[in-house]
Amino acid sequence: MLKNKIFPLFVLLSFIIGFIFSEDTLGGGKQDYLYHEKYFVYFYNDFFTTLKNYGMDQINENVRNSPFFYIIFSLFLKMGLGIDGLKLINLIIIIPIVYFFNKCLDIKYKKISSSTKFYILSVLLLSPTIRTLLIWPYPILWALCFFIVAVYFYLSFEETLNNTKKIQFAFYNVIFLALASYFTPNFAVFSLYFFYKYYLNFGNSKKTLSIILLNIFLALPAIYFLILKDFYLLNSDIYKVDPLTKYNISNKIIIITTILFLFFLPLIPKLKDLKSILIKTNYLNWKFFVILLFIAINIYFYNFLENAGGGIFFHLSNILLNNSLIVYLIFTISILLFYSLNLHNFNNILIFFLLVLYNLQFSIYYKYFDPLVMFLILFLIKFSNNYLMKIELVAKKYVLLYMLFLSLNFAKIYINY
Repeated sequence: MLKNKIFPLFVLLSFIIGFIFSEDTLGGGKQDYLYHEKYFVYFYNDFFTTLKNYGMDQINENVRNSPFFYIIFSLFLKMGLGIDGLKLINLIIIIPIVYFFNKCLDIKYKKISSSTKFYILSVLLLSPTIRTLLIWPYPILWALCFFIVAVYFYLSFEETLNNTKKIQFAFYNVIFLALASYFTPNFAVFSLYFFYKYYLNFGNSKKTLSIILLNIFLALPAIYFLILKDFYLLNSDIYKVDPLTKYNISNKIIIITTILFLFFLPLIPKLKDLKSILIKTNYLNWKFFVILLFIAINIYFYNFLENAGGGIFFHLSNILLNNSLIVYLIFTISILLFYSLNLHNFNNILIFFLLVLYNLQFSIYYKYFDPLVMFLILFLIKFSNNYLMKIELVAKKYVLLYMLFLSLNFAKIYINY
């Protein structure tokens, strides 16, 4: 048991060292924090004027976040905390993230061993996104916390057979997902997934109606604010691009798929098993030809630009080949692999569709998906009967993946994710 605890302690120590030296493995965490730091003070000094002008005047013209995070943190300033105190408050968010991630593992994987849990929980502090945003406060980390709490209540909903508890867990899920969405509105898209699941369970009933009404009630203030100040989703970008590029859905499909593939690497079967799966796959049916057409159409319309994120494969392709060939290759391999593993069910297609909606803005950064996609894979993705996830092996592979990716982030000079 001691051996199993040494690695998490080593990871924790590495983070403490990173905190002391102001680590920024994302590459833009410090810059984002320093740019937005002034909003804590703005809301502290003049709440109503700041809220009225938020995202609308020249001072705030480049703001791309919900004001909720800055409002909450400004309250700590009113309690007498300084900016450094806010950074210490921000560190606390890792506690509920670890706690509820652990609770989700207990529900989803009944026989998971302590050693496996130690490994996979360590991934949280190997994540470049979590490490950086714990040091340099940013709203998406808090949104991620409330999202994993919402996932926990959804898994509890699935687990219980008690109808009274089911509706309670559904309500808790809606409330915590709403909180996640107030910190980062992108998370609101996942309400469609959970509602779909609740509708399958409750059908056309009063319980379904009550879930709809609760969603509407919690969403109204945010919808009003986003409509009143249309800066968050559609009118704000890293730089100006033409509408055909800005709203090109193929860019999102291809880039997001390559990011999904990165997180899916620990789940790929051994070469021998994968070869057997590929041989048994039926390639002579209409579904496969639709998939080939889907791949071809998206590659044809793809025109993602540099300096707007893109992920590791996008940058690798541009650095090594000065073109998008590696991106196309990874995209094609990903789609065909998901087909061979029989992952193209409605549940998974819906999650992918929501991930595209989740990133409506033109820029696509790794931090928006780390470790969100890992949470989705572990807890919400549906696998076929002939492909069962072995959590013990997957946990260790995720550790290796994150160690490699964290090392690349430390070493990077020219690459931004």
